[in-house]
Amino acid sequence: MSFLNIQGQKRAVNQLKESLKRGKLHHAYLFGGPEGVGKKKTAKELIKALNCDRPGPEGGCDQCPSCSKIEREIHPDFIQIRPDGVHIRIEQIRNLGQRLSFGPALGRSRLCLLDMASDLNEAAANAFLKTLEEPPPATYFVLLVRDPGELLPTIVSRCVFVTFNPLPLGLVEEKLAEEKGVSREEAKALSLLSGGSLGRAYHYLKTGFRKKQETWFSRLEELPKAGAGRLFSWAKSWTGSREEVQENLEIGQWCVRDLIWIRMGLGDKVSVPPHLEERVRNLAFSLPGEIWLRRLTLLYQAETLHRKNVNSQLNLETLLLELADAG
Repeated sequence: MSFLNIQGQKRAVNQLKESLKRGKLHHAYLFGGPEGVGKKKTAKELIKALNCDRPGPEGGCDQCPSCSKIEREIHPDFIQIRPDGVHIRIEQIRNLGQRLSFGPALGRSRLCLLDMASDLNEAAANAFLKTLEEPPPATYFVLLVRDPGELLPTIVSRCVFVTFNPLPLGLVEEKLAEEKGVSREEAKALSLLSGGSLGRAYHYLKTGFRKKQETWFSRLEELPKAGAGRLFSWAKSWTGSREEVQENLEIGQWCVRDLIWIRMGLGDKVSVPPHLEERVRNLAFSLPGEIWLRRLTLLYQAETLHRKNVNSQLNLETLLLELADAG
């Protein structure tokens, strides 16, 4: 797809297109914003435009061998670095440096994409900084992050920042209905939960978000009577991969936010299955609004700690104890 097919990110796309048009492309870009809103797709379109056999005003042609290889992520000049386990490690950066000591393999330019660049460990970040300070010819870097504050200031200062915004919820809802055949009710619920991230909405659809939503409401109902042993059992059942824990924390935030909105008379912003509506409304008014706000803050704090790679089970146990204590 060309730049035309990057939806909801007109400002970011126009910024890159203008730099391409003027021949003033910077050697390093920092794409900042939520996950699943088109940052990686835009990076692919950028390297297509640089290497396409028949580039046009909207980037690559999507038909030549170069565009095809990049789209399928098999082009040797489209290099991707992702965390090896928890972090991007110094060995990965050293291997990248060795690879970059040679020129582009097939095309005129190459692009190195650091996905989840905030997961660079300290040694890797310092090693990568040296590469940014002396970039090889015909080489461009794109770093994907949620927030530039997650990176070393010295790395941020050497990049041009490009902001990617959450997608309009209507666009997410439309995509889910058209591309995934989701009912309008489910598409609306997923769009609200996604926070404007189409990638996140697809993930929630795949992993059965409704069941997890109902589990969270049940746990919130049971909190006043749950002892420490039961809370620890819940925490153990919620541990898994980093992505699974992240999803549970996000759905918990969504459920508590819904309870707050119901109390505020904003039920139109909430998407609860019909068989849960009465239970959820009763739950919302079972406690003062201040307690729900405190619980939402605790969930945000737990997510922040999770992103810092603290022990997942300890983090969840502490969260559940504090949620119970807040009520």
